[in-house]
Amino acid sequence: MLYAVVAAAAAVLLTALLTRLARALALRTGRLDRPGAGKAHRRPTPRLGGTAVLAATLLVSCTGYAGLGPGTERILWAAAAVGLLGLVRDLRPLRTRVCLLAEAAAALFVVHGTGLGPFAALAAVLWIVFVTHAFQWLDTSDGVTGTVGAVSALGLALCAAADGRADLALVLTVLAAALGGFLGHNWHPARIFLGDCGALFTGFLLASAAVLVHTGHDALPTLAGLLTLTLAATADTVLVLLSRRSSGRPLLLGATDHIAHRLRRIGFTVPGAAVVLAALTFAGTLTTVLIHRGSAGPSAAAPLLLAAIGGLWALLGVRVYGEQGRRGAGAAPTSSEAGHPAAGRTAGRTAGRTAGRTPLSAARRAVAGTAPRLGLGRGPGRGTGGRSAPSVRRRPVGGPRTVAAAAARPAGGLRTMAPRGGPARPQPVPATRRGGTPASGTPVPAGAARTAATRAAERPAAEPPAAHPPMPDYPAPPARPAAQAARPAAPDDRGAARGGPPPGRTRRGLVALTRTVRGARRAEPAAPADLARG
Repeated sequence: MLYAVVAAAAAVLLTALLTRLARALALRTGRLDRPGAGKAHRRPTPRLGGTAVLAATLLVSCTGYAGLGPGTERILWAAAAVGLLGLVRDLRPLRTRVCLLAEAAAALFVVHGTGLGPFAALAAVLWIVFVTHAFQWLDTSDGVTGTVGAVSALGLALCAAADGRADLALVLTVLAAALGGFLGHNWHPARIFLGDCGALFTGFLLASAAVLVHTGHDALPTLAGLLTLTLAATADTVLVLLSRRSSGRPLLLGATDHIAHRLRRIGFTVPGAAVVLAALTFAGTLTTVLIHRGSAGPSAAAPLLLAAIGGLWALLGVRVYGEQGRRGAGAAPTSSEAGHPAAGRTAGRTAGRTAGRTPLSAARRAVAGTAPRLGLGRGPGRGTGGRSAPSVRRRPVGGPRTVAAAAARPAGGLRTMAPRGGPARPQPVPATRRGGTPASGTPVPAGAARTAATRAAERPAAEPPAAHPPMPDYPAPPARPAAQAARPAAPDDRGAARGGPPPGRTRRGLVALTRTVRGARRAEPAAPADLARG
């Protein structure tokens, strides 16, 4: 027990350190998971975190003092091989068929040493491959795979310890500790993703350990224990397959249609979705432990399975694909689907199923319903063989009239302008123009026509402007003596020193001011005699 605690603590610290190194290496080499169609994250994020989980689990489990049994070593090395396959898939594209064949071979290697019959061995291989890919699909949101895997590993470790498999319980405990150390970097907002390496390694190790733990037990308790142990991953995979099948989408094409994405659409946060899935996993793991120890029968799994089915039915109604979710025969695939190998086959099957019954688009329905009313001819329907009549280009309402339209207008009365395809609406024309003359075609009664000249003659003549009073005759100013006029003016030394205007310009200014004052005095009326005397 003490060794298990020490091994778990070492796994946590080693995973945290290796995850930091893996993140730095991924950032340096550009191994990033970039945002795109079918992905929930919005910034490039490293995806080599699974290498840290795999390395820490192998190092702590294989280099400790406790020895591993043959069955446990077989499971551990087969899981490591599947993890390396996932690492190759993280670094370069790899066909799904190749991955399935490799996982089936690894599962067959594990089942071969359990002593199961042919039918049970085949079912075990299929189960291991299914759970492995279920955990790979579950890794679509921050913290989901780490929490679900850690809780499942701890519950399965209790079952292994109850059966006396201490080595397998140790490996599962180390795996749970490694996932816990990785969660420090993968919790929202995630700084690194688990990737296919970590997801495939975790799923394969848990599935193989579950088969090994339940070997030798009855069929019904074994089936109930396996379903409840991997309830979260199994429910997510079933929901995704049903949703994509009903929407006509490729089954293996990634999209934001998993349980975590649907929980976010109904109001949960990213950590909240991870906690909900962890709680579901805890309930299933607790049920598995009770059934495995004999404390409860297989019927104890029925309420949990029914609740899971009801939740799946409710989440199946959450809209996740948008307008392009349900495609018809003529819908074009998206850019991400165009390069997928299953997109063409799925589009062909969908076109074959929906041929001959594709509804009209919204635009065609609008044109078909409004074309007769607007005078554009019949829409696509009866009488046209399904083809719409060519549209006629008409001049805008109220535009320039042609010569024929002007000649057809009556000389008097109201002028009409018919809108496009609608009834004629009379519009009155003013009887006179802006200048006052009658408009052309307007009936004018006899004697009512007046021109501008007539109206000007009838207008009364304007009175002449009032004359100003005559200017008073003032006596002329006395003449200047000849001696004073001949005397030159003294220069203004102060003005010259200050840099002022020259003396001639100042004299002319004074003369002008004097003339102004004299003119103002002439314009004043004569003062009364009594005021002049006073």
